[in-house]
Amino acid sequence: MSVDRVMLLIDADNVSVDVIEQAVEWVGKHYGGPHVRRAYCTAESAVQHQQLFKRLSIRPMVNLAAGKNSTDIALAIDAIDLAIVERPAVMVIASSDSDFAPLVSRLREKGCRVVGIGQQGKTGDETQTVYDDYEVIAHRKARDAVSPAPRPAAKKAV
Repeated sequence: MSVDRVMLLIDADNVSVDVIEQAVEWVGKHYGGPHVRRAYCTAESAVQHQQLFKRLSIRPMVNLAAGKNSTDIALAIDAIDLAIVERPAVMVIASSDSDFAPLVSRLREKGCRVVGIGQQGKTGDETQTVYDDYEVIAHRKARDAVSPAPRPAAKKAV
């Protein structure tokens, strides 16, 4: 399904690089890809993940403030601005953080469908129920470790 106005806002201080990659893939598969891709992070994270951001066309939104939750606040302010100016059909927030509940409610009031993406093992049920839809993503390595290895074919007696 392709939706005209889809925005992906990533709390890059909260989810892993693997989950970021999978989130972009998931949004592409379900909505035809986001037209806005932003990752909110510290300057150190932006430098550390610059190749990933370039490869996935993600715009790093560097937060120089050092206070607790300052990156979350920057994401929330941008989300409201984007909802008012851009009028997206879907706003996807990639974070396992439960602090975004008031933001989700406000975005819904602005007419957005709000989808959350979180990292397995870091996302509580109370976080998931706030969103219109929520996808929990496992690390590929962890997911592969859980999948049983293919069994070798039995040898036939000759």
